[in-house]
Amino acid sequence: MKGLMLKVLIAGLVASFTTIIPGITLGEELKEEKGKKKEEVALEEVVVTATRTPTPAEEVGSSITVITGEEIEAKGQATVQEVLKGTPGLDVWATGGPGSQSSVSLRGAAPYHTLVLIDGLEVNDPTDPNRGFNFANLTVGNIERIEILRGPQSPLYGSDAIGGVINIITKKGKGKPKFHLGSEGGSYGTWRKFGGLTMGDERMNLSLGLSHISTDGFSAADDDLPGNNEDDRWENTTASARMGYSISENAQFEFTGRFFKGRTQLDSGGGPYSDQEDYHVNEQRIFSRTKLDLLLCDGLWEQTLAYGYANQKRDYRDHPWGDSDYDGEKHEISWQNNLYFHENSTLTFGFEYEREKMDDNQGIDKFIYTTSVFAQDQINLWDCYFLTLGVRWDDHEEFGSETTFRITQAFLLRDWGTKFKASYGTGFRAPSLYELYAPPFWGGNQNLDPEESKGFDIGIEQSLFDNRLTFGITYFYNDFDDLIDFTWTDGYLNINDAKTRGIESFIKIDPLEGLSLSLNYTYTDTEDDEGRRLLRRPLHKIGFNTFYKFHDRSKLNLHILYVGEKDDSYWDPTTFTSRRVVTDDYVVVNLSGSFDLSEHLQLIGRIDNLFDEDYYECYGYGTAGFSAYGGLKITF
Repeated sequence: MKGLMLKVLIAGLVASFTTIIPGITLGEELKEEKGKKKEEVALEEVVVTATRTPTPAEEVGSSITVITGEEIEAKGQATVQEVLKGTPGLDVWATGGPGSQSSVSLRGAAPYHTLVLIDGLEVNDPTDPNRGFNFANLTVGNIERIEILRGPQSPLYGSDAIGGVINIITKKGKGKPKFHLGSEGGSYGTWRKFGGLTMGDERMNLSLGLSHISTDGFSAADDDLPGNNEDDRWENTTASARMGYSISENAQFEFTGRFFKGRTQLDSGGGPYSDQEDYHVNEQRIFSRTKLDLLLCDGLWEQTLAYGYANQKRDYRDHPWGDSDYDGEKHEISWQNNLYFHENSTLTFGFEYEREKMDDNQGIDKFIYTTSVFAQDQINLWDCYFLTLGVRWDDHEEFGSETTFRITQAFLLRDWGTKFKASYGTGFRAPSLYELYAPPFWGGNQNLDPEESKGFDIGIEQSLFDNRLTFGITYFYNDFDDLIDFTWTDGYLNINDAKTRGIESFIKIDPLEGLSLSLNYTYTDTEDDEGRRLLRRPLHKIGFNTFYKFHDRSKLNLHILYVGEKDDSYWDPTTFTSRRVVTDDYVVVNLSGSFDLSEHLQLIGRIDNLFDEDYYECYGYGTAGFSAYGGLKITF
């Protein structure tokens, strides 16, 4: 069945390509139409992650959420993980306070089934046992927007995009030089200092950001349990940059980079008597991507040549069992081509080469490479029906090749403000370097197969009253096969399966000028191969947000998050076994705001956990109580 569907998909791509050939003869008329189309796209809400090309959001059949820079600023949070909370179809949990291991799950998939990008660069950690990404030290400075794409996305992004993609996009400088400096302090001995510069014109653009955060924190292990009295400190320094330069009318160069360094005190798990006075982890991560954009054939053929580099280090110190070190690298080379030869089709194809390496003090010193070819066609019929077909072939050095595909559809009834959308796709996750090459005692297995998934969603969105009222609902289903798990007898094996299904819904109202209200509800039903719910995935979740701008000088943001009860587990030292437990539901209310004291001086502040809710994100680990923060921001 899979082979037949693949043949049909490839046939569709070939057929769509044949429609492009006659379009080459349209000459100046076609170029004029494409120019008009690009001008129209520039005026609409545009997303990049769903198709790897700038595409109007209304034409995308996939489920995607965009968190804008304005929304990030309104929430007043310091880290991306806090900003993500309350997003439809997304769950966030941390094993302790600031700087502790922080994970994100999309539609009930495992955290390492989410591919994380920074400006298009894959940043999942090669040294992580499952090649997941830790959000703990990712701060919000210099971020323009965050795009969250849900569902299997391997046809565009390869391994790890089995559950979805999160793309963090850095600000692009524009206008005259503009500086900002700020400082904020508050509960738990917290201090945050930040600054930045933006500037740009038609030839050159530049955006820089720098921040430092330090906090005394609280106990990573729940301090309501006996023996957990020590505060666990966190410190973070982050620098980011984005620079673009127009070499000529048809050639543009761009560099993006992000560096962060963190130090986090840890405890030995979550539970009673878990305090470890000196145990801590030092983390350092460097991400950079350089690309060259070329326009050929009078703009009808666009090429992007890119090289990306990621270096991630983790050093654990003063643990009773000894120190450990992890050093990972990843190199990416990609060549993407976008063909606009026909006004109703955008054909994208490309090639990628990735090399990842892991070195640790347990005896692993390995690297592995993957080569990939991908193709996609976006078809626009009658400006109301939008079809996207994609296929990808990945060749992994260890287990061989994997082919994935995806199809999405969006149908617009423009006069009614109605959008129907649907998608179906497949995904895979290659075994991590640790799963493949860990020493025998830790279960490395070079015979592992890739994890695989298939999933679909179908939904409807409706806008009324000139988009002052929008609402929508989407049903999703995902099936995961050959999941890799660790066994004490045989190490890592492909032994598990899982299913997730549910509903994502939202409503947004803009009743007055400057006032915006949004509400979303997610129902996520998960099941492993033994019929049990997957850990840390709540069945029900509700997010509510109100933003109000008044007097042109004041802004106020109220965010309410409800998380239903969920299954979890903990290590029972009396029986030396892992035991399951159900954590209670909870409601967390955050309030943030700003007031412009003058044209250049702004007062900022926020209150987290306004009603001092006592709750668990992960059973046995600490969470923040009522906390307040305030400071000043200078712009000139």
